[in-house]
Amino acid sequence: MTEYGANRLDLINTATHTVVTTVTELPIPFGVAVSPNGLVAYITRDGDDSVSALDIVHNEITDTVPGFHAPSWLAVTPDGLEVYVVNNGNETVRVLPTPSGAYPDVGPISGGTPVNIIGEGLGNTTAVRFGCEPAASFTVVNDHEILAVSPRLITDVKIDATLGQNTLQTVGRFYYLPDSILTRISPTSGPRSGGNTLTVTGRGLITLTSVHFDDVAVTPSSVLDDRVTVTVPPAETLGPVPVTVVTRSNSYGRVTYTYVGSPGITSVSPSTGSTAGGTPVLIVGSERAFTQSVTIRGVAAAFGVISNTRITAVTPPAAAPGPANVVVTTTGGTATAPGPFVYT
Repeated sequence: MTEYGANRLDLINTATHTVVTTVTELPIPFGVAVSPNGLVAYITRDGDDSVSALDIVHNEITDTVPGFHAPSWLAVTPDGLEVYVVNNGNETVRVLPTPSGAYPDVGPISGGTPVNIIGEGLGNTTAVRFGCEPAASFTVVNDHEILAVSPRLITDVKIDATLGQNTLQTVGRFYYLPDSILTRISPTSGPRSGGNTLTVTGRGLITLTSVHFDDVAVTPSSVLDDRVTVTVPPAETLGPVPVTVVTRSNSYGRVTYTYVGSPGITSVSPSTGSTAGGTPVLIVGSERAFTQSVTIRGVAAAFGVISNTRITAVTPPAAAPGPANVVVTTTGGTATAPGPFVYT
């Protein structure tokens, strides 16, 4: 958050609502935008008509670009390669050129992340190293760009390029993230219409960017390192779909979520039984595999699932003779049969 009158920027922990750190000596900071990877903040400086790039990990200004006109709001493209800045002074929008560095600059400790390195004078590069390890592979595209693949490492490192035979140049940083692990989801099924809340549990989920139900991507509503919640999207068809979590470390975990149709009740037999309860009944219908509860005259009944069309239940005691509604609730919805069982 920028403090316009105090010439400073505050970094706030949104979980605890406290100021984590403060960056000072920013001449009238106005707008701020964070890169998609969450590692760089761009700040417009109305006081000297410039824009600064802040390394959020180390809380350091890494670059300042002059030549703006009362810069105010700004936005970063989804790939992090361009920054659009609004000039209030002359009613224009300026696009910042791609800053030198590595894109993306995060990946799993297992390596294998394709990295686009942007810089100057890279045409005669003969080697690329991530810290002390050589890149798994690299290709020189032109004098300003190299395509490299990260090696296996376990720490944050500088990326160095050897120009010619002897000149070593640091061209960026790369941040290694722990591999993400998905252990389970809850619930594992729900209605075709979606809309219910699903919880993903695992490890290393803090950088999760989306949850995919087959090919439908959903943005999480809450993200913690061991738990993520999302709203289940609707489905075109019933049945199981793979659920994939995608994090900044490019790791994937896969489980199955099943879309269930609305249940139906076609028969209950026998149709009569004692008010003392204890009568076994067979309930025939549709979409029974994910039954959660059975009630008879509003009282929970013990039940067991035989198949997707048949469940058994034991009638609970009743206070008086007469007809009783039978209600079956599944993860796909609720079915009510009015009075198919009569207490005698």
